[in-house]
Amino acid sequence: MKRLFVSILGSVLSALLLWLAFPPVDWGWLAWFALVPLMLALRSLSRPRQGCLIGLVWGACFYGMLLWWMQQFVHRWTGSFWLGLAAWGALVLSQTLFAGAFGWIYTLVNRLARGSALPVAWTAGLWVAIEWLRGAGAWGFLWGQLAVSQHRNLVPLQSVELLGVWGLSAWLIVVNASVAEAVAQRKMRPLLGAVELSVLLLLFGWWRLSLPSAPERLTALVVQPNVDTTRQWDETMQQQVKSSLSRALESAVREKVNMVLFPESLVPDATAYPFSDLIRQATARSVTVLIGTFDEEYGRSYNTVTAFLPDDGAETYRKQHLVPWGEYVPFRRWTPWVEHFGVVSADVSPGEQLVLLTPWRIGTPICFESTLPRISCEMVRQGARLLCVVTNDTWFGRSPAAEQHLAFCALRAVETRRWVLRSATTGISAVFDAQGRCLHRAELFTEAQLRADGVELRQERTLYVRIGDAAAVVVVLVLCVGWGVLSRMKSEI
Repeated sequence: MKRLFVSILGSVLSALLLWLAFPPVDWGWLAWFALVPLMLALRSLSRPRQGCLIGLVWGACFYGMLLWWMQQFVHRWTGSFWLGLAAWGALVLSQTLFAGAFGWIYTLVNRLARGSALPVAWTAGLWVAIEWLRGAGAWGFLWGQLAVSQHRNLVPLQSVELLGVWGLSAWLIVVNASVAEAVAQRKMRPLLGAVELSVLLLLFGWWRLSLPSAPERLTALVVQPNVDTTRQWDETMQQQVKSSLSRALESAVREKVNMVLFPESLVPDATAYPFSDLIRQATARSVTVLIGTFDEEYGRSYNTVTAFLPDDGAETYRKQHLVPWGEYVPFRRWTPWVEHFGVVSADVSPGEQLVLLTPWRIGTPICFESTLPRISCEMVRQGARLLCVVTNDTWFGRSPAAEQHLAFCALRAVETRRWVLRSATTGISAVFDAQGRCLHRAELFTEAQLRADGVELRQERTLYVRIGDAAAVVVVLVLCVGWGVLSRMKSEI
């Protein structure tokens, strides 16, 4: 019982250290050893159910702290503190179950693999497999993904062009697991493999920071209108949006930029007066306008980005990965009562086709889509030369969620080696280059126009773009094969 209590304390300490590695504290360097107490705690246990308990404790603490903004988000949306608390609890529970699965499997496998070099490899593979499962499917959710803690550490960040976020997460786990093994064995030998791997990847990172420039470039204006879109659309709201739109488009024409980017769902219909007239005046002066709006077709509503071109043409991308209970209600037919709690009264429909906008072939992930690597990867695989993220983070208020959401853009930039322009309604708007450097950013709840000169239109494909999430799938397959080998080894002993 005493050992179990000490293990619980270790898991709580580990959760706290890893939480500090993410915004708002953002001490990313802590992630390189934050999980050591958790692994030592699991290593000391012999029963998988105890490992599951430790994983659940760790998950409840880590995700509970990291995702507390969900309570504030739902409270702001519905006006109910208790509904916000319930939503936060449900989200934390869903992620904590994955942590419990990690603890259960880790403890089970560790008994078979102890004394060999397998614990480190198994731990890294298992963690990546769990992360991949967290992000899979229509309900995929990767908030708190280990690799995102390195969004400001540019040298190790460059490694994500090889195997995406899965590779960087695996590297972090290899280091954590190696340190845990070294502490447990009181020997330096378990650190050798991690040191060799780290030296190679750091050298690769330094080399890739001097990425050759692309010859074709454009000048863009990223707009943060600072309009509170949580309010009901009325005459006052329309006037605010019109004024912001007018100021930004006048600046775009005056400064002779090639493109201006507006955030998600800024206007209900960009083809209607008075917005259409303002946009037409800009496109008549060779300015391409990208703006978040809504599209209606055959009785269905879509969350879209529309590009208005200088030749009077228009192209539209419809959001494909929708947010459950934010843009649609799962199983609405069987849960009509949820409408009384302020969730969306009508479902948004998912887009069925990936569309790249403008002659420059721009990929436009909308809001939550920027957190999922497979979407940006597929856009670049289809030929996107630039990524423009549009989002409406007004509901986050001043919570850490705004910074946490922004952090994903640095990884999308390096994974695909594309510049990423991000326009957010109230913040945080930003410009990232292909090395993941944040060149410009606007602060929360301020009106801003970020001029980005020399935005590169790149064409190369990284290894990750070529193979996509197959990197993580391979890890899962290796785990299955490895489990069979270990089981057979045990039966022969």
